[in-house]
Amino acid sequence: MPESVKAPTQFNQLPHAGVLPRIMALVYDLLIVAGLWMVYGFFAMLVASTFGGLQCQPEHVDYTPCVGGPLYQSGLLLVTAGYFFWSWRAAGQTIGMRAWRLMVANNNGMQLSWYQCFIRALVGPISLGLFCAGFLWGYLRVDGASWHDMASDSEVRRLPKKKKKL
Repeated sequence: MPESVKAPTQFNQLPHAGVLPRIMALVYDLLIVAGLWMVYGFFAMLVASTFGGLQCQPEHVDYTPCVGGPLYQSGLLLVTAGYFFWSWRAAGQTIGMRAWRLMVANNNGMQLSWYQCFIRALVGPISLGLFCAGFLWGYLRVDGASWHDMASDSEVRRLPKKKKKL
């Protein structure tokens, strides 16, 4: 890198993340979430077979958990939200974001608040569920912000590559 070009030292000086790396990071994260769901499902089945308390309907006599039941689905939601909340709040990155060198913070470059994490998690599935319209919205904006970025007053930036040691 020429000496006249300085590496960014603050979050606000980093380039905005593009739409494609953000979607690719989400694909990585979905693989992580699928693994977490499997672990959760294992423990749910273990609890159901031990205590027999997760049956769908009274006429069922087997002790397998009801995958369609509201208690089980609430647990899946909590596992998913917990992964994203903890990642955004603790490090500003999920595992997929680390792989693609992305970081999320509020517009001042500070760690997201719990409220911002909640809004991101609430609007994010809507951005994805409407044929990725919320993500593709970033192509229309200079800063590449998606719907959940705008709603949560946060932004995703691209981190610089680490220099390789010889």
